[in-house]
Amino acid sequence: MAMNSEDKKPTINLLQSDDKEFFLDCIDEFYDTIAADSQYTVKRRVSSSGRLKPWILRKIQNFKSLYKLRIRLRDDGTINFASMISGDFRIMVPTAFFSNRNYIYMYDVWPRFQQWIFPLLDVYNITYIFFSSKQVFEDYQRKCPQNRCKAMWLPEALTLSEYATLPYEKRNIDVLEFGRSYDDYHQLVVDALSLHKKVHKYKSAGNPVLFQGKKAFIEALSNSRIVICIPSNITHPERAEYISTMTLRYLQAMASKCLIVGIIPSDMQEIFGYKPIIEIDMENAAAQILDVLDNYSDYQELIEKNYMEVKSKHQWLNRWEIIKKEIKENI
Repeated sequence: MAMNSEDKKPTINLLQSDDKEFFLDCIDEFYDTIAADSQYTVKRRVSSSGRLKPWILRKIQNFKSLYKLRIRLRDDGTINFASMISGDFRIMVPTAFFSNRNYIYMYDVWPRFQQWIFPLLDVYNITYIFFSSKQVFEDYQRKCPQNRCKAMWLPEALTLSEYATLPYEKRNIDVLEFGRSYDDYHQLVVDALSLHKKVHKYKSAGNPVLFQGKKAFIEALSNSRIVICIPSNITHPERAEYISTMTLRYLQAMASKCLIVGIIPSDMQEIFGYKPIIEIDMENAAAQILDVLDNYSDYQELIEKNYMEVKSKHQWLNRWEIIKKEIKENI
């Protein structure tokens, strides 16, 4: 295993793409958590793409006969880790071919991508993969029991200190809709909220960008009473199909002490052990949202409970301790 010669600590490479859009806020928080671990010497490595690498990787993806490849050039003892959206294996190449300790945390593995992502884990010499979705993890177990790459379900997380809260009486946004839009629900509540002079923030043709950067986003969350959260299988069924999973937006709302009104993902109640959101009533959507706002103080106990659950159980430090255990077992 690779050791830093000065302090004899194991070295772990955090791999990332050079694409500007790659480094989402959640991945920044995750990598910063790993980098702060004093048990490792952490190095960040940017994997450039160019034109040749994506072309080669697409060829491997498109030809199933190549799925039997096992590319292992040597083992230099390096520990490599990457957090990636779907099957962006560019980040791992060629580094993964020179180590037997390659780890991935992966989001958004939609069903139509699984047919090539799952078998390519062995092609790219991945030791262990952590899926953010329980259903994806179950799909992997069912579809690829022969794979050498081990897997685990590990829900998304955040770093609580990155978020802010304000007292209820100082919040000036009644309802915030951000991220994926659920138009069917939006249309049921937008007029009622406007009629009752509630402050309702959402993307529109005249306001396509809600937040100019993470700072503005955190400020908006800290100023919001209610956040609408709907899983992707409801808002974008053509993409997510049956995959219903807790995403970062739920945790971000809780970390900001907002009340969530929406639809609970299939794995979220299992994660929390109770129902942490107010589920929408599509038959009485407008009346419901107004009633919740009028009786907001009734939900303070739930809001505080959610905040404490995130603080104690759903930070990246919690997830990293689990991943680190698996890494240590493979040293």
